[in-house]
Amino acid sequence: MTTAAESRAHAAEGGRQAGSRTLRIAQVIGSFRGGGAQRIAWHLARALDEVAMSSAIAIKPDGLAQDAGVLGDRTVQLRGGSVLARTRELRRIFERERFDWVHVHGSGTLGLVALALRCMRHPPRLAFTWHDSAEVVGGRWHRRHLIRWALSRCDLLFGSSRDVARRLREASGKEVRVFPNGVPVRPASHGVDRSPPTIVWMGRLVPPKDPQALVRACVRLRDEGLAFRVRILGGAPDHLRWFGEQTQSLIDEGGLAEVVEMAGWVDDPDPVLEEAAIGVQTSHTEGLSLALLEMMMRGLAIVATRVGDTDVAIEHERSGLLISPQNDDALIEALRRLIADADLRQRLGSSARARAIERFSCEAMARFAMRAYAGEEAP
Repeated sequence: MTTAAESRAHAAEGGRQAGSRTLRIAQVIGSFRGGGAQRIAWHLARALDEVAMSSAIAIKPDGLAQDAGVLGDRTVQLRGGSVLARTRELRRIFERERFDWVHVHGSGTLGLVALALRCMRHPPRLAFTWHDSAEVVGGRWHRRHLIRWALSRCDLLFGSSRDVARRLREASGKEVRVFPNGVPVRPASHGVDRSPPTIVWMGRLVPPKDPQALVRACVRLRDEGLAFRVRILGGAPDHLRWFGEQTQSLIDEGGLAEVVEMAGWVDDPDPVLEEAAIGVQTSHTEGLSLALLEMMMRGLAIVATRVGDTDVAIEHERSGLLISPQNDDALIEALRRLIADADLRQRLGSSARARAIERFSCEAMARFAMRAYAGEEAP
């Protein structure tokens, strides 16, 4: 197997033969540890390392991913301190490394990076991806002013979904493209054909993601005599701990203790996904869920609410079943079909996995990024 170092050497040699040089690219975010935006930034840094000199810069102390060693000394976290101190430290890094592109993830980080680039004689080009569904230009006056100024300095702007891209376009007045999320390629699940099937739900335990809809569906399906198991992976933030406790109470009150398990936050969901058959998304709002893509990559049969860009990933009746959000009857009917029909699970899961590998792998995300950095239009 070709190592990342060997791939970089081949890419550099190819660049020399073509009379060009290998691009130097940095992904910058507050922290590479945590949720979707953090994982996307890290996945992109690692995938680009196959074709470029890729670096990862964390603004916050202890912000590097657990496997940061794979990029060696090209992973950097700032020492902290005041905004001025961090700005100076960033500028020194940029001047030393002579990046061609700096790609920022998260609006809080964008202002700091733009300030660091401001006084450089030969600054790298600046790209920004907005991952959140919240308002891009919000907060107090000074923050809004800084973000608008920083957006004006960007050479490329991306949104994590069509809706996010539209709102970023309105906020910036500039062209914005949708940045495709990507997840690592994983082996197919061993559990798709097993009976009774295991159903997996993954995400933060917050009301907009609505895991309680799945619990309510389980009560009905259990009462119909259907056999299945459910694993709910994810934790509630401290200020919403009551919601996690409420969800557990629904499980207990519904007599589902032997059927539904709330596993809490799991650092590595792969062992659970390896044994699962069905993946469920019950969100009221999403961009494009990484949990959804991870379940697709495992070849699970998907039931997902038609929100955000979910219908870009899932083709109804071909690579999954799409339902309206906040529609318990539609969720129950979709799950009933999948629990009862192993052949349907296999067909939908295989199609979902093929689509994830082709369009939503880390490699596909890196190819898109390289075309964008080169000024090429998406195919």
